[in-house]
Amino acid sequence: MNDKSLNSKYSKGLNEKHEDYKEYEESNEYDSKDLREISNHLLYHKFTMINEILDKRYKRDNPEMKNVSKGQGRIIAVLKRKDRISTKDLSEILNISVSSLNETLNKLEQKGFVKKVPSNEDKRVLLIELTEKGKEVEFKNHNDLDIFDSLNDIEKDYLDDYLNRLIMELHRKFKEENPEKYEKCFKNRQEIFKKHFKDQKYAEEWYKILR
Repeated sequence: MNDKSLNSKYSKGLNEKHEDYKEYEESNEYDSKDLREISNHLLYHKFTMINEILDKRYKRDNPEMKNVSKGQGRIIAVLKRKDRISTKDLSEILNISVSSLNETLNKLEQKGFVKKVPSNEDKRVLLIELTEKGKEVEFKNHNDLDIFDSLNDIEKDYLDDYLNRLIMELHRKFKEENPEKYEKCFKNRQEIFKKHFKDQKYAEEWYKILR
């Protein structure tokens, strides 16, 4: 079956699904609020499922990362871009508490990926540095990047827009929950990013991913 046939079949399936929703709404069995809640649960489950599947496949194809958690991988990824960062700055970049960061760093230190060294400028400040083992870690491209080839260019643009909207909605919720903390965190991260990564190639794109 070619792409045109697949897209036609997919569009037909969407139309049928929308018709089913209309029938449910018109019946007494479901109301629109129930349908939205069911739909939200299904979408959330699918996001979680996709994430879990991709993570398992990535670790299968990269056995050296099997015993490295996502949180630990993020730390290594940041340090490979900029080594010798203080725990305070690193916690701001990753948007996690210093206590949570230290817990993850201790595990990475036990595994031999990082070490803590005192700053030359202020011995009281500890900098996080990759060991030789940490420097040897390679973040290879996912072998499953081609799953997006199942979408045409227009569908990719739509998906990108939808994902951006979801990200912005999460930002809105965080800001609404604690405006002062959100603004302070956002400002601190921008300043730290400029301090450590402003001269790096593709820095802005990479920063958007971290956000």
